[in-house]
Amino acid sequence: MFDIEYAKNNDNFRELKHSQSVCKFIYLDGKKLLNLGSNDYLGIATNKTLRDEFLEISKNKDYFFGSGASRLVYTSSDEFNKLESYFEQRFCGKKATIFNTGYCANLSCISALNGKQTLFLCDKLIHASMIDALKISKAKFKRYEHNNYEMLNDLLLKNYSKFDEMIILSESVFSMDGDSADIRHLCELKKEYKNVKLYIDEAHSFFVRNELGNAHKLGLDKDIDFLLVTLGKGIGSSGAVILSNAFYKDIFVNSARSLIFSTAIPSICVAWTNFILSKDFSLTRQNLEQNIAYLGLNGSHIQPFLTYENSKTLELSKKLIQNGYFIPAIRPPTVAPNTSRLRISLRGDVEKSELKMLKEILYAS
Repeated sequence: MFDIEYAKNNDNFRELKHSQSVCKFIYLDGKKLLNLGSNDYLGIATNKTLRDEFLEISKNKDYFFGSGASRLVYTSSDEFNKLESYFEQRFCGKKATIFNTGYCANLSCISALNGKQTLFLCDKLIHASMIDALKISKAKFKRYEHNNYEMLNDLLLKNYSKFDEMIILSESVFSMDGDSADIRHLCELKKEYKNVKLYIDEAHSFFVRNELGNAHKLGLDKDIDFLLVTLGKGIGSSGAVILSNAFYKDIFVNSARSLIFSTAIPSICVAWTNFILSKDFSLTRQNLEQNIAYLGLNGSHIQPFLTYENSKTLELSKKLIQNGYFIPAIRPPTVAPNTSRLRISLRGDVEKSELKMLKEILYAS
């Protein structure tokens, strides 16, 4: 059981925030703050203009706020098929399967891929949903140091003859450090072994700095066996899509428990995703690139500012709130002990001038 008193004594206790997010701002405890704590990297999720346009279009459409059943019982709208077709047309040779969340997709798909003669090789900083899937399914897995491909290759060499199948798990852009996997190198490693498959989570890269994610931009999506994209971050919607071949789509449809036993997301949410995917956000992405360069903590839209200690992280977060910025304090177990930080999520709908005071405070700390 979670030790509440220990957490409080170590500045690691959390409470739900009572707030309201509107456009690029969040209203918290009566204060209007620039929201740099969101995964809404292009400012789509709370964009009033886009919302109003979509609702006007929706008046004469059969979109509803409930779906009524799991998709294995029935599909409530052709918007689901439209969304899956969008991905299948752009990721040639892949089949798409919609899940309610990225967490559900990772939990179910990784569990479904597990077998008695399967070994998972995992980057040490993969998302908790992947780790949970491995633990719940009692999978055999080994972890390699973050982005240490020499260590990964050693694990492949030592284990390829012991298992029928090995599956490498990695994120494309890592959610807490903002750094990227070397997808090209991972694909090259995979090709050296006949029994190796590659599973890449593009949760924090899809639709953000380029429309279809890092793997597609590099022309490597065809070499990746399982490609996960989430719809609740860059796209500002909800849900997730796993891209695989037809054989594995059948595996997921027949054995991925969160797909089988969950009521599907509402059709209006899927329709919103299709609406957003039809829009051009190139100017917003250009502005995001300018903000990344201006703040300059790294070359990513996720820019961590390490304070190491929980108390210092909370103190700096409160100081930034006083100066009009919402940037949450990230502490263990979300990150490793003694790596507490502010996680700054840059946005494409924020002007560079709005980041000036933030930059001054951080660089003076």
